[in-house]
Amino acid sequence: MARLPGGLAAWRGRRLLRGAGPAPMKEHWGPDTAKVTAARHTVLHSLVTEAAKYADATPPVAVTLAGSGTVRYTGGVLRVGLPLVWGLPADHLRIVLAHELALPDTKHPELVRGLLVAADAKVHAATGPLRVAVEQVRDAAAIAAGGGGLSGVEDAAAALLRAATIEAAFAAFAAAEGRHLITPGSAAEPAAEPVPVRISDLHAGWRLRLSRWGAPAVDGGALLDEVPLRHPGLAAELRAIGEVPRPGLAGDAVDVETLTAEEERTLAAEVIGGDGEWTRFEQLPVEVYGAEVERQAREYVRAVRAVLGRDPDDRDELAGTLLRRPVDVERARRGETAADDQPAPPWMGVVLLSVLVEHTLLRQGWRREHPLVARRLVAPGGEVLDLNELYQKPDELRRLLAATGSASG
Repeated sequence: MARLPGGLAAWRGRRLLRGAGPAPMKEHWGPDTAKVTAARHTVLHSLVTEAAKYADATPPVAVTLAGSGTVRYTGGVLRVGLPLVWGLPADHLRIVLAHELALPDTKHPELVRGLLVAADAKVHAATGPLRVAVEQVRDAAAIAAGGGGLSGVEDAAAALLRAATIEAAFAAFAAAEGRHLITPGSAAEPAAEPVPVRISDLHAGWRLRLSRWGAPAVDGGALLDEVPLRHPGLAAELRAIGEVPRPGLAGDAVDVETLTAEEERTLAAEVIGGDGEWTRFEQLPVEVYGAEVERQAREYVRAVRAVLGRDPDDRDELAGTLLRRPVDVERARRGETAADDQPAPPWMGVVLLSVLVEHTLLRQGWRREHPLVARRLVAPGGEVLDLNELYQKPDELRRLLAATGSASG
């Protein structure tokens, strides 16, 4: 039998919330939202129906995709964050959905849901018993959706932690990549002021980033401190996990259909603040990502100088130092003092050298095949070069650096 987090007293509190039934649903789809129906995004729609059964709840009046990495149920409308759909296995997504849908019987469900997300400390203190009772119901639904028993408790904790990780990582990605300042015009005649643009295919870029490089790093320690506070009934299980999972594309994720351009823009608008014209990743100029590549390249050149105690004699010595002493170079770049010798991963020096090669190629008119995919470049004539495939061919990278020139610090 599954442990009921919080004990019997909290479950008795459920009786205090019982009422005549759910309030009438008043909110419906807006005109531009990505609807989830039995005819479109069918698998996700079925999973929501299944989760509602575990939550002992009436199925939502409406289900839509949402832009953020969260699940929210208000006014009879369940909004399921697209980053969660892609990042959670189906069984974990069912747990998260059941947790959100579950609520004790009450005459005022929207009021109770509002209290759960209230930020005011006084509201938290005054509604403590209520919050405990609600969390018991939600935890029980999540455990049931995870299969029940002790394994269901562990799966519920794992699903909620993984969902929180995706939420944090996607928020960091959207903040970094959702808006950019670009300078219209040519290099010879730039516009007077940079103009802001917003990325309409933000979520497609997120999916590509996950498939190629993984999600941005998140503060695992902070999450392991914060998530148990949000889910006190599962706090022990959450802390026992001990390591925050790295977000990625779930191999057994729920399938959703291709979004229209209008749906993409609507979902992006939910998470991108400010104003600006809409554009797509592939339309960004090289300068948007080239500046960051240049910064990294210059840092590595300066780090090589620090390791050698002088300027490298030539490009070949620059490349050789990056390949043979990447740990020393990385420490010098970070301003760290020397530590005990440790072997470098076989790919480390190649990655450092690839940054310099990418910088020099971008300066010569090359561009990235996609702005989010580092070191996969397209020549002015259309030739595609993937520097990442040369990790076993460092001599080829050295040749490329010698042929194109090097960054200066």
